[in-house]
Amino acid sequence: MADHPFDKPSPPFAVPPLAAPPPEPKNPFEAAALAPSEARAPALALSLPAASAPSEPRSPFESARVGAGSPTKSSLRPADELWHDQLAKLEEWAQENRKDARNDTLAFWALKVPAIIASASAGIWAHFELTTVGIIAGSVASLCVIIDGINPRGTLRNIHLRAFFDLRILMDRMTTRLISSSGQPEDVVRTIIRESETERKRIAAYIRDAEGRYKRSDKG
Repeated sequence: MADHPFDKPSPPFAVPPLAAPPPEPKNPFEAAALAPSEARAPALALSLPAASAPSEPRSPFESARVGAGSPTKSSLRPADELWHDQLAKLEEWAQENRKDARNDTLAFWALKVPAIIASASAGIWAHFELTTVGIIAGSVASLCVIIDGINPRGTLRNIHLRAFFDLRILMDRMTTRLISSSGQPEDVVRTIIRESETERKRIAAYIRDAEGRYKRSDKG
């Protein structure tokens, strides 16, 4: 009698071996090495942040702000505008005095040069027996001397030139004081402008006295 297929003993069920767990990393660097490259990039980017260089101040007002640490950018604007406005006024005044000095130089020699040339040429014309021309040249020289004596011009040239240099020295002194000062920018600027007022009044005083003396001599 043939055996029934179900009567045969079935082979034992084979259990597949379990995979060994991955070794745990000993330090963060091994963990980064075992991780995929896509996950490793953000970790490295976060672990090495880019160092940013400190920004350097671009003006004396920002230097004062960094040293003091309190005023903001909005509070620096009035001090900046006040400072540049004051320097612009001093520079405009200095350039006006420089222009007046040049005009005084031209006015000073406007009648003296023709008088010198006419008086020197009168003798030459007489030497060549051009008596009429010599008399005219002598008359022109005499007329220039008379006009220049009655109404002298260009006498304030040195005063205006002195005022130009004094104002430039004052501006340089104010700028040096601002750079070397510390504290609130608005307080520093207002203090420097207030202290420079004495020098400004001194310059204005000697210009006023010189011009007043010149005008009184014209009237007298």
